[in-house]
Amino acid sequence: MDRDPLRDALQDAGLTSYQADAYITLLEQGMMPAVEVAKRCSVPVSQIYDVLRALERMDYIETFDQDKLHARPREPITVLRELRSRSELMNSAADAIEDRWEQPAVSDHKVSVVKHEETVVDRARDLIRDAESFIELSATVDQFRTLTNALEDARDRGVITKVAVYGVDLEAQLATVSFEETVTELRACRIPGPFLLVADRTQTCFTPNDWANRPFGVLIDDYILSFIFHWYFQTGVWALWETVYEDTDPPYTYMTLEEFVQDVAPLWRDGANVAVTVDGTWADTNDACEITGIVTDIEYPGVYRSEGRPSFEELAGFLQLTLAVDGDLYSVGGWGTVYEDIEAVQITLETIEFDEPNSVGSAGSDDAWAVGIESEDD
Repeated sequence: MDRDPLRDALQDAGLTSYQADAYITLLEQGMMPAVEVAKRCSVPVSQIYDVLRALERMDYIETFDQDKLHARPREPITVLRELRSRSELMNSAADAIEDRWEQPAVSDHKVSVVKHEETVVDRARDLIRDAESFIELSATVDQFRTLTNALEDARDRGVITKVAVYGVDLEAQLATVSFEETVTELRACRIPGPFLLVADRTQTCFTPNDWANRPFGVLIDDYILSFIFHWYFQTGVWALWETVYEDTDPPYTYMTLEEFVQDVAPLWRDGANVAVTVDGTWADTNDACEITGIVTDIEYPGVYRSEGRPSFEELAGFLQLTLAVDGDLYSVGGWGTVYEDIEAVQITLETIEFDEPNSVGSAGSDDAWAVGIESEDD
């Protein structure tokens, strides 16, 4: 390193320009009289003694009298330790600045654009750990593996986790992953797509994976924007591909009203009495609520014209349940409820019963659920 950048570095370490210049001179020349030091550097003779004494107090040099005041540099153990410590601190500061630049404070923004895929996946991991009701996730095999621990914790908390993984032969690629402990349902997508996480209806993480010319990601904290990404996931990813694993043990809980109606509407039209528990919020106050009742009506365009399971297209506009609870009727809507009494967050199927004795069943029994499977196949 040349003299000028070395002097700048010493000044960054806390020396004045005169102190740095005098110290470098002594390093290069060795022991010499104080006046001679002044002649070989930029320090005025009138100030050289004060400069040398200051360096001695900092353990950079030592002085002694031989008719005249002489100075020589000390073995630079302390100096080197301090410089290296400062270097590590500066490197850490640089890393911290970079992290803050790449990962803005999401809590202060509705939408944040970041530069790296890793930032999006890391944020997704945090959101999965904080999730309370449901998760929708599409990811590559490697991205899914990095999130399995967080997904397992979410499953333990009762969070519904629907995961679509891009790839084929997923059972072999994910042989070390316990689907039962990690996901509620897993689907295999043969066509590559973006990384997407939607959590609890308000938080979204998105990065296009290999689609973009350069990497970027979007972090969203917004109810309406997350709703748009939810419908992309539902219709552009989830509905298109086959199921690899599904938790079929009761209770049967749905995180969207559309999926519940797809499964139950054919049975209800055939005369089944359907009892459900709805966890959600009152639309007028946004306060949490939980009600259990009998489905008395299912409304959507074409409800009485369609046969079999209704499609997402039929349910994407207006969709409403009516529940009878202790003599009162409540209207239940899905995500983005406007006119209904309750916005459903989770719908748990309690029982499905037909009036005929030989057809009576319970949603918690194999016989009752077989009715739903047969109807779906029809």
